[in-house]
Amino acid sequence: MGAFKGTERTYIYDRKDSRADLLTQFNESIEFIRKHINVRSEIRGLDRFDIYELPLDALREAVVNAIVHRDYSMRGTSVYISVYDDRVDISNPGGLLPGLTPGSFGKESVRRNPVIADLFHRMGKVERMGTGIRRMKDLMRGAGLEAPEFTSDTFFHAIFHRSPEFSLKTVVKTVVKTVVKTEEKIVALIRENPAITRVMLKNESGLSIRGVEWNLRRLKAAGVIRRIGPDKGGHWEVLK
Repeated sequence: MGAFKGTERTYIYDRKDSRADLLTQFNESIEFIRKHINVRSEIRGLDRFDIYELPLDALREAVVNAIVHRDYSMRGTSVYISVYDDRVDISNPGGLLPGLTPGSFGKESVRRNPVIADLFHRMGKVERMGTGIRRMKDLMRGAGLEAPEFTSDTFFHAIFHRSPEFSLKTVVKTVVKTVVKTEEKIVALIRENPAITRVMLKNESGLSIRGVEWNLRRLKAAGVIRRIGPDKGGHWEVLK
């Protein structure tokens, strides 16, 4: 794990090596990323909410994928997490697996290490159905950010682009405005039609289903909306 000043692997100001068991590697990787990306706090009601510049769930998904799909037969190399001023790059040894093509990538699932994949699934860290790539895209899009970039050669890279404002270590304005605007639109749609469904919200907002669900969870956690009754036959209530 390395944090670099600028956009190149030249000036490193923090690094960490993790050689423990895979779960510890996963946890230490997430903590390193949390340490080196920006976070802002909002007070909503009586509670404080921390909002990271990149969705942590998307970064967790990328780290799990790197550990699960690493080619462990390649010696003298590692899973790398590189934090730059403009991006976070999570990479692992091993390109696309046999049977996968650029056209099927993200649509079909081939497990390089089925035992490791099963263990991480049992720990609740990964799904079995090969939804990781789509989930990362939906989470970034739902947060109003650029979709992650995936490249594959000897290494597989998942690259998450940071907003230019963050490279100056200042408060993000563009991203925050986008997220707030999206939330306001969803609240307005719910206020207009309390019985509105997730599919209807998807069609009206232009988000994916996962993007809608991500925003609904944020709004419910903030005490802005709540669900009355079951998913079918219930309705939404705007609290503030």
